[in-house]
Amino acid sequence: MSDADRSYFYRASCGQITGRSHLQSNTPCQDYAAARTQHEFACIALADGAGSRTHSAHGARAVVRAVTRALLERFEEIWALSELNSTKASEVLLEHCRTALEREAIKLRCEASELASTMLFVAHSKGRYLAGHVGDGCIIHQQDDGQVLVLSHPDNGEYANTTFFMTDSTVHSRFRLYRGECGQGSGFVIMSDGTAESLYQRAQKSPATSALRKIIGWCGTATPKAMRDILAWNLKQSFATKTTDDCSMGVLALTSESIN
Repeated sequence: MSDADRSYFYRASCGQITGRSHLQSNTPCQDYAAARTQHEFACIALADGAGSRTHSAHGARAVVRAVTRALLERFEEIWALSELNSTKASEVLLEHCRTALEREAIKLRCEASELASTMLFVAHSKGRYLAGHVGDGCIIHQQDDGQVLVLSHPDNGEYANTTFFMTDSTVHSRFRLYRGECGQGSGFVIMSDGTAESLYQRAQKSPATSALRKIIGWCGTATPKAMRDILAWNLKQSFATKTTDDCSMGVLALTSESIN
């Protein structure tokens, strides 16, 4: 049986938590994460709003909703296009996000630059995945053999605390699109830079392998409610203690059976 003909069972979960700096200033969480699963398709996505921009939380939500909707509706088209011309495939996804940001700016009566955020996503269907990344944070891939690798490293500017955003004029050159194949037993974790303080070793540019393997394992075996509780506990009790920033993450696991 080919991977395209195989049935996949997806477990996906996500969460976000307000960082201590925002709690102290009574500022809402500027991270936004979402997960979508349906027959033969799953997607996780998150965005980290720029702390210096007034409406960045709205921008983060807008790009996450736009990219997950585009991937759900057009995965096959974008996958085929990515093989022929990855630049054009990237442009399709960025155009969906740009349109969403323009609509949000009109609604809020603000400049689009006030909606600045990063963006990370992974979508999987029929043995194939597409992943995309703008800005800091990182994407982790657990391969079929259990090896845990960094699929996409943080993209910082000249200094460690600077990065690139979806509203930048240079976003087309900063957007990284990945494509590949993987099956049962594999999984992905996406995280904002706040969560990366715990799960990404900057000096070595390597993942916290043991912790990430455990998180993907939990996602593959826990019920949806149990996994949401696990993520909420870890975000609050573990990851948020290592940074003052907001923390968010999404987890996607491919399993051999459905879990109610």
